[in-house]
Amino acid sequence: YENAPEWPKTLPFRKDGKPREVKEVVPGFLWLDAADFADYGGWALDTQYAAFMGSSYLIAHGTHAPVKDALTKVKINTAGRYRLWVRSKNWMPEHSPGTFSVAVNNQESKVLFGSQPESGWSWQDGGVVDLETGVAELSLHDKSGFFGRCSSMVLARDLDYTPANELDGFHEERSRLMGESTEIADSGMYDVVVVGAGPAGCCAAIAAARLGVKVALIGDRPVLGGNASDEIGVPIQGAATHFKKEGLFMRETGIVEEAVRVAQANGWWHNMSRAFRHLVDGETNITLFNDTRVVGAEMDGTAIRSVQTQDTLQGTRGRLGGKMFVDGTGDGWLGYYAGAEFRLGREAKSEFQEPFAPEVADNYTMSGTLRGPIKQYKHCQFMRSIEHDSPQPLKRQPWFYTFDDEWQKTRGNFGSFANDLKNGTWWMEHRGTVDDLWHPEEARDELIRIFFSFWNYLKNDWKNKGLAANYELDYIPFANGRRETRRLLGDHVLTQNELQKPVAFRDAVCHTGWPIDLHALEGIFDLGGPFYIKGGNDGKAAYVPPAAQIPFGSLYSKNIPNLLMGGRCASVTHLALGSVRVEAQCCLMGQAAGTGAALAVRHRTSPRKLRKSHMEEIQQTLLKNDVYIPRVPHADPADLARRAKVTASSIEAAEHRPENVVNGWTRPLDGESNMWMSNKDKAGPQWIELELRKSAPCNTIYCTFDTNLKPNAWDSGKIPSYCVKDYRLECRVNGKWNVVADVKGNYQRQRRHQFPAVRIDAIRLTARATNGIRCARVFEISAYNEQA
Repeated sequence: YENAPEWPKTLPFRKDGKPREVKEVVPGFLWLDAADFADYGGWALDTQYAAFMGSSYLIAHGTHAPVKDALTKVKINTAGRYRLWVRSKNWMPEHSPGTFSVAVNNQESKVLFGSQPESGWSWQDGGVVDLETGVAELSLHDKSGFFGRCSSMVLARDLDYTPANELDGFHEERSRLMGESTEIADSGMYDVVVVGAGPAGCCAAIAAARLGVKVALIGDRPVLGGNASDEIGVPIQGAATHFKKEGLFMRETGIVEEAVRVAQANGWWHNMSRAFRHLVDGETNITLFNDTRVVGAEMDGTAIRSVQTQDTLQGTRGRLGGKMFVDGTGDGWLGYYAGAEFRLGREAKSEFQEPFAPEVADNYTMSGTLRGPIKQYKHCQFMRSIEHDSPQPLKRQPWFYTFDDEWQKTRGNFGSFANDLKNGTWWMEHRGTVDDLWHPEEARDELIRIFFSFWNYLKNDWKNKGLAANYELDYIPFANGRRETRRLLGDHVLTQNELQKPVAFRDAVCHTGWPIDLHALEGIFDLGGPFYIKGGNDGKAAYVPPAAQIPFGSLYSKNIPNLLMGGRCASVTHLALGSVRVEAQCCLMGQAAGTGAALAVRHRTSPRKLRKSHMEEIQQTLLKNDVYIPRVPHADPADLARRAKVTASSIEAAEHRPENVVNGWTRPLDGESNMWMSNKDKAGPQWIELELRKSAPCNTIYCTFDTNLKPNAWDSGKIPSYCVKDYRLECRVNGKWNVVADVKGNYQRQRRHQFPAVRIDAIRLTARATNGIRCARVFEISAYNEQA
């Protein structure tokens, strides 16, 4: 990872590598996308809503002062009079907070763009300009510093021309005037198509690829990781966050642990884009499609045959075919396009008898919140304020919300200027009735309004506003880390009751342990308590035991036979989502869905039939790849080491006996360590040997070490001291020990070693050094003759 960039292409990012020459494709017309400006100045490129409003756009990314101009040049082949059209949006028509002007050759248009009376994106007539042959310079001049936005411009010699405003017409006219084909390009056929490249999608793609199938991973951002990406940076959290104090070792393992260890070892903080990209790039079976949004599904009866895509930068269309599909979009968009049954909002108590459900179903969903990258800190924050030596007044804007006296006495009754006031926090949310599924840009804009309004409260209305007097708001992100929208329905709908009184599912595939964390119905405006999540009787989150299982029946569609889902669009109730929606659980569900998809391809069957006849294979495959399933031991009959005789050079105590490495458990449970630990008083190297009952062909050995699963992943250390660092792995062939792996500098919990198949009768692991402690700690050694 030495050559990895310190900060990847992320928000804000450029249309690098895909510039378009602006020219008269149709005589008399010049179409210019704002994304093609040569210099963005203080404007930023936003592609999040291209599928809803037609294209990417530039947004004036300020906090109250106008940002630097965006500039570009275009070639004028024919002198004459041109009418300027500008496509913009007034994101709050009753107040027009984000306005800008356009200058052509330094002549500023008299039109104030972003001030049109209608809501939504529309074309504004910028008037007529006289242009000479040669080069003309255009600039976007921000007037307010409050997130004005521009998507496209047209210079037309036909002074009576009016661009199409509706979305289909916009697409057609853009293609016509830019000379781009409207044909849908064939992008290939894959065994598994994963839509959405967040934690669930990345883990699904990696899991499927490692099982030998050809995978397409489609993400609509320039980086991987979704809410855990370098753009939003939500930390990978899960069960360990809540059970560390109880002394339990509940951290999620598998691909999520592998990715976190990569991020930690390289100092990438909470941002997982580079870690996921490293793992994806390491899989030759994965083809990655960045900046690509799925906008439709083509069906063969009730099954998905292919997905239609749109490049969020260029607008070009594509098609990818597949046998199995995984929806990891979070919003269930692939399922929606395919006609999958889904739910949105809260179920009524009568449906599943969930104690915390409302009496009547409604459309309340959990709000997201704004987060974004701050380069100076190399990680993401909710917002940023900076301190000066003198007071920094903030002019109250008419569109700022005013928090009433009751709010100020309850939620706004702060005694100090804490960090979550200076730099924002997760409870800066909109009301649960705001629609961030079909109107995601408007939902994001509502959060922008809330952020400014809260800062205004601290500066102008708070009883202790003097504490904030010298602070200036320096940064507000414009990416919304959404928590809840559409949930696709499977053969099983996981409920609150099944988590709080854990059910032993026959088809369990992973675990959760995050509480029923639902946030406040009215967001920041809620008066129920200062910023606490809802769910428990005390207004806080309701407890979920560490043994709570997530079933495979919640990870595939009940009516689309080749569709699986991972992450927050899984088949769960609103209340159960409060537990399973966090990043670590999304990773686990993604790995399970990707595993199921690959095995369905292998067996030429559907996920439903796979669940019925191959459930043990799904579980043992997940366990083999280090996913923990409560109450299900690793007992794969294909594991050559499972019945081996095990000896070791030394042990620390009787509970750390060498036989633990084949007992089927890979973490401390119920008072048992389930590991071999060498004697800390004996100098290394220390070894452990597995003698097979009879010789057998072998080409793959898995070693599972200790990375301390008690704390949250981010608290377990850059490189956990418990982990074996240097080791040698040998196989005995015809009485001779052959080295099959010699590893230095390991920091991963599980390592998979492949080699040409040989007939072996024993395995020896020699630990030569650890990353800090004085004894070797090994949870499991398993051996296979894996088929290509």
